[in-house]
Amino acid sequence: MKYLILTIMLVSSIVANDKLRQSALYYGLKAVPKDLASLQKELDLDKGELSFEKVSLGKKLFYDKNLSLGRDISCASCHNFQKGGADGLSTAIGHKNQENPFHLNTPTVLNTAFSKQYFWNGRSDSLQDQAKGPLQAKFEMAITPKLAEQRIKENKAYEKMFLDAFGTKEISFDKIASAISSYEKTLLTRGKFDRFLEGDLKALNKKEKEGLNLFITKSCVGCHNGIGLGGQNLRRFPLVHHKIWSMKTIDEVNSLKKKYNAFLVNLNESKKYYKMEFNDNKSLIAFLEKSFGKEDLKLLREGFFHLYPEQIAYKEIVSKACISCHDKRNNEVDRDKLAKIVFPFENKGGFLGKDDPQRYFRVPLLRNVVKTNPYFHNGGIKKLEEAIKIMVQHQHRTKITDDEVEKLVVFLKAVDGEFVEYVRE
Repeated sequence: MKYLILTIMLVSSIVANDKLRQSALYYGLKAVPKDLASLQKELDLDKGELSFEKVSLGKKLFYDKNLSLGRDISCASCHNFQKGGADGLSTAIGHKNQENPFHLNTPTVLNTAFSKQYFWNGRSDSLQDQAKGPLQAKFEMAITPKLAEQRIKENKAYEKMFLDAFGTKEISFDKIASAISSYEKTLLTRGKFDRFLEGDLKALNKKEKEGLNLFITKSCVGCHNGIGLGGQNLRRFPLVHHKIWSMKTIDEVNSLKKKYNAFLVNLNESKKYYKMEFNDNKSLIAFLEKSFGKEDLKLLREGFFHLYPEQIAYKEIVSKACISCHDKRNNEVDRDKLAKIVFPFENKGGFLGKDDPQRYFRVPLLRNVVKTNPYFHNGGIKKLEEAIKIMVQHQHRTKITDDEVEKLVVFLKAVDGEFVEYVRE
């Protein structure tokens, strides 16, 4: 009887684990390919794209500081493999120590072969095109295509490498970018999460599997899917302008808005506020608490007026109200104000993602995310736990416990992996 019970428990565990695996696969999670042939098939590449000669050339160029105007930085300077393929900085630093003017940080280069969108606003759709951007940007490597070609030609060792890789000694900017992108396509990592997806149901422990289940049920997988757990598309972030939409249900928010509108109408008609004298902020708060109640006033301030310091927020509530940000004629919000009020962290640089429509960002890759802090486009959040809470609250509009956050972090650590050597001589 004892052995029967153990057998039933074992079978039940196997069934549950396989069900979780099938669920992960159903929602678009896939393992990193094991070998070169599988990788080429997955990426739909010609055999020559990842030849030893072309990848070796790309690797040398990736580390070559001569491709920067000051001959002092290379692609590898900002893509440190010990830091998850990023640089650990909140904003990228380039030529002459210039900061990115939009305060954008460096996305990881690891596993980015599986992306379909590149840069924070998704303006490139190929790694080769992406590679040209940092080389030419004045605040990054600041080199011109002509100067890049000239610098590479100075090193005669490159002649044979280009000949072996491309079948000709001709050196061009397009070929430089092509070789770099070929090397970057081999910067892939595999770990126990990949083995689990491939059928090794014991690869993940209990807590890691619980984290994977949360990753699915909390809808993280809705955006962070594919082999790279991201990079497949652009998504709006955050979904709504005001924090209150992520704090309460739609009915609760609408009820408060109705109450606030009635307050403003009454205030305007009676001119009561204008006849009152508030010697300090304390008396103003007392007036508002009497009008709304403490809880609704707190929601009003934190949900709609959260960017204002407390002393100013209450004055805005009774004076300018919504028109402190919204245009009275069309209800639109000024771009500069929107860049400040919309994010659940300080939006240094004022970046709003893709220009049209605004606030659409490339979904970041989550492989090796445990090493790529700080998080979000401008490095506004330092800890992964806080980043998870923000995403669950503002994108899924639900709550999450500290225990659930911990399980998600444990799962993401299981997604972390070691380099796979695909190309050999």
